[in-house]
Amino acid sequence: MAVDAVARYQSWLADNSIDESMKEELRSIEGQEDEIHDRFHKVLEFGTGGMRGTIAAGLNRMNIYTIRLAAQALADVLRDSDLADRGVAIAHDTRHMSREFTEESAKVLVGNGIPVYVFEEVAPTPLLSFAVRHWQAGAGIVITASHNPPQYNGFKCYRSDGVQMLDEQASAISRAMEQLSFDDVKIESDAQNSPLWTDLAGKTYEAYYAAVGNLLPQRKEHDTRLRVLYTPLHGTGARHVPEVLRRAGFSAVDTVGEQMRPDGQFPTVKLPNPEEADAFSLAFEQAGKGGADLILATDPDGDRVGSAVWHEGEYHLLNGNQVGVLMADYLLAHTGAEKRDQGVIIKTIVSTEMIRPIADQYGASVLDTLTGFKYIGDQMGRLEREGRHFIFGFEESYGYLTGTFVRDKDAVMASLLLAQMAAYYRTQGTTLVQRLEELMQQHGFFLEGLRSYAFESSAEAQKAQRLIERLRTEPMAEMAGHAMEYRRDYGRSIELHVPTGKETTLTLPKEEVIQWETKSGQRITLRPSGTEPKMKLYIGARGGTRREADENRKALEEAFNHIVAEGLEDS
Repeated sequence: MAVDAVARYQSWLADNSIDESMKEELRSIEGQEDEIHDRFHKVLEFGTGGMRGTIAAGLNRMNIYTIRLAAQALADVLRDSDLADRGVAIAHDTRHMSREFTEESAKVLVGNGIPVYVFEEVAPTPLLSFAVRHWQAGAGIVITASHNPPQYNGFKCYRSDGVQMLDEQASAISRAMEQLSFDDVKIESDAQNSPLWTDLAGKTYEAYYAAVGNLLPQRKEHDTRLRVLYTPLHGTGARHVPEVLRRAGFSAVDTVGEQMRPDGQFPTVKLPNPEEADAFSLAFEQAGKGGADLILATDPDGDRVGSAVWHEGEYHLLNGNQVGVLMADYLLAHTGAEKRDQGVIIKTIVSTEMIRPIADQYGASVLDTLTGFKYIGDQMGRLEREGRHFIFGFEESYGYLTGTFVRDKDAVMASLLLAQMAAYYRTQGTTLVQRLEELMQQHGFFLEGLRSYAFESSAEAQKAQRLIERLRTEPMAEMAGHAMEYRRDYGRSIELHVPTGKETTLTLPKEEVIQWETKSGQRITLRPSGTEPKMKLYIGARGGTRREADENRKALEEAFNHIVAEGLEDS
């Protein structure tokens, strides 16, 4: 075990500023070398997603002391960029310690003379993005770990435009944080009674509700008698999703009562993740056989939403790509021709390509970004500066946004949009499932798959790394019988045209992602993890029929599995 980790562990035990309960926790791991090393070998990393980790004592954990370091680093960066006087908006979700981490962040900022605008109640992440813009704050903080297990929490930072911080800003905070000791942290213990502390709630909620209402006005062709069942999965959407539905005129909205109660333990679900079918178990039980036309579930911080549609005697779960396609089609159909001509839909490079023929039909364009909604939010500002119109942004992991008053994925707005779409098609005697089938009949069948690979040993992880290097240097001529057209290496910003060997420069920011595209339009994307011995494989298959698309998807995944297996067998 590194001496530095031991020294840091001992310094925490000796530090008078560390509270006794945390020292008791540290004493309980005395002699456990691996545990001490894991907790103290480094400061919890601060990246573009901010900090995220398990709640426990230690430098490499989420606790009030690492939160204070992050808040002090943010204060230093804001002062250097002349944004400190504009203040910081702060929101938190329902997780363990979220309220405490919010208060500690505010105490540090106020201790540095920086105004804070604090949501006293739990609030969805998109409302923080909205609040930063609405109150013209210099930055924002959300205390959340999204849909991670209960033992996790996190600290996310937002820019003054309401977009989650990208590499440049996050790196500045990370560098500042590395230089700090606990003695450098300035704390105002009575911050809540300071004139620098402003409570956010009522006025911000009303402004947000008004913006959503103006964005998605109730239409006469919507059947607002649609039966909606909603669950926040013990998270922040409990107050806001039913309210925006009510204000839009939906009169038959019910909720899953057991899951309306905020609870950071998320006791009724294995994971509070609307991508998982298990998250809908209580809702399905309550709905019974067709007791709701549409079921909605939002994640703990209220930025992602999953949905299930009653169709032909059963509930159909829609995945993120399918909902993205339906929303894009609906919004384009209800957008004037002038805005469509300058209109742009933004998606991530691993999200469905089905969006392109739909956008083409309406005369709109599609823009790709790297994975992560922060990149979509960043592109929205660029579109404004170019005089172009943002119509819709989405990612396959259940994140959606329309309008420009929020610059992050928004499950509250998306829940209303889903209800309005379902109500609109209900008046035509159809469902979202049928509309999706119509779009596939018109534009082709697109099916997506996701596979994760985890490497159990350091030897396997090293072999996987060598495999990735080989894949980025040795072009594949074909995969599963599909001739290759392009290989895109986003880590090196190079696109290779496989048939000719011609290379061009990619314009997106660098990220360790490799993507292949075949002549028949199939896409295979590999995303190695930067922090864990894991990688994800995204398959984007297409075909003239559903069966053909599904066969392509299966064949491509099987072919890549074989490539990985061979790579792990190499000595």
